[in-house]
Amino acid sequence: MKSANNRNFISIKDISREDIENIIELSRRYKEINGPLIDTKRIELSKKKIASLFFEESTRTRVSFETAARNLGMEVNGFSGVEGTSVKKGEPLVDTGKMFSGYGYDAIIVRHNLAGASRFLSDHLSIPIINAGDGSSGHPSQTLLDLYTISEAFGSLDGLHVALVGDLRYGRTVHSLLQAAELFNMKITLYSPPGLSMPEWRIEDYERATGKQVVVASDLTDVLEHADVLYVTRIQRERFALGPEGEAEFKKHQGRYRINRELLESSAKKNLIVLHPLPRDKNCIEIHPDVDSTPYARYFHQAQNGLYVRMAILTTILKQGFEGRQYPNRIQSPSWVDLPVANGNKKGEKLVYRLDEGTLIDHLEVNQAPRIYNLLGLDKFGTSDHSEIVLCMNIRSQKFSRKDVVAIHKVKLSPEQMYKVALLAPEHTINIIKKNRVVQKQKAKLPSPLRAIITCANPICVSRKEHNEYAPSVFYVEKHDPLEVRCHYCEQTLTREHIELDC
Repeated sequence: MKSANNRNFISIKDISREDIENIIELSRRYKEINGPLIDTKRIELSKKKIASLFFEESTRTRVSFETAARNLGMEVNGFSGVEGTSVKKGEPLVDTGKMFSGYGYDAIIVRHNLAGASRFLSDHLSIPIINAGDGSSGHPSQTLLDLYTISEAFGSLDGLHVALVGDLRYGRTVHSLLQAAELFNMKITLYSPPGLSMPEWRIEDYERATGKQVVVASDLTDVLEHADVLYVTRIQRERFALGPEGEAEFKKHQGRYRINRELLESSAKKNLIVLHPLPRDKNCIEIHPDVDSTPYARYFHQAQNGLYVRMAILTTILKQGFEGRQYPNRIQSPSWVDLPVANGNKKGEKLVYRLDEGTLIDHLEVNQAPRIYNLLGLDKFGTSDHSEIVLCMNIRSQKFSRKDVVAIHKVKLSPEQMYKVALLAPEHTINIIKKNRVVQKQKAKLPSPLRAIITCANPICVSRKEHNEYAPSVFYVEKHDPLEVRCHYCEQTLTREHIELDC
């Protein structure tokens, strides 16, 4: 499905290679001007108002976006950090966004500690939303300035060997950069301390999209000998858990790698460039200052490019929008597969099922019946004669040797309840029974998206109930067999064995 005229910029996965190349070209033209515009673009955008909402600390991203907007003649307002705002009083994210939209702002730049916060905000507002970093999920504008800097150095983004080094588990910049690499002919190498490796689902996304395998390296010297681009990230204390356990984990990883001049001059390719999204951590610096004066160092140049790239992003979003990346249709209507009824007579099983009329959930795996009972909320039906429920466990089955069965007297399952059964028990059948006979047997085929059914496994996803943002979970069915679903907000994928259902 083509996302035409997309005026949000939430994820690198939302934009196409052509969009990236257009941003790079427009950034190059803005860099040639090197200052506030005096051409027609500035006149066209001079009446626009931009809200800059940084719920997390920022120097480069915030200042470059705000300077970019002013260079384009726009008015900028907002906050840097939540101190002194109603967020400290518990205001929900969407309420904050609606306020700025209601005040006539034309776009919102947002940085937030929760993954998927920008996507959630864009679902509720009609003005463009720009993701300036959301938790450990992604940082798409940083990736565009990374790609622009690489293209300046090499003239092309194809055919390069890019090594991602450092905290690849929590580092949002490398997550977005890996997504962008899907669109270019790049070789990707990953090097990280144990415990901070790239999430497996992100590697699988890349390999599925490109047909290439990433290289997971254990020797930094070997990485330097072959890489064209060394992209280094710091280990970020703010991404670890609060309290002593998080502090201990951070200390365990801190200082596990350091790039210095001697290492580069002895091991690196002559044309290697070293990038870093910044800031460096002066308490345990990952790129020694003696690298700053070498030809390898491009990270300050990279940061300066952020101004021109973000001017290009604002211009694109407020004018024509992005073309967008093409994907298969994610919207699928629910359906039920009718199965043949071999022998509809249930009289012989009455003593086991005790079911004359109602719904029989059959062919559950052994020990699944209690979980189905709880997740479907069957306990809420009470104990009256009209809602008799029987759980049969570990009974004989001609097809599966052993199985569980749930029999529900005089009750028909809702579609949402049937979807939960389908998510938990792929071999299930739903039997509709009337007068001791099976009148219909079927399986539920999952719709896409699934709303308010699955709990996202990402602890910092905006949809998690403990964050109190009231974002209903939304998952797209990427594959049915084997089942794979993807979170609408943070983009994490889950397979059947890792799915946790909302109660």
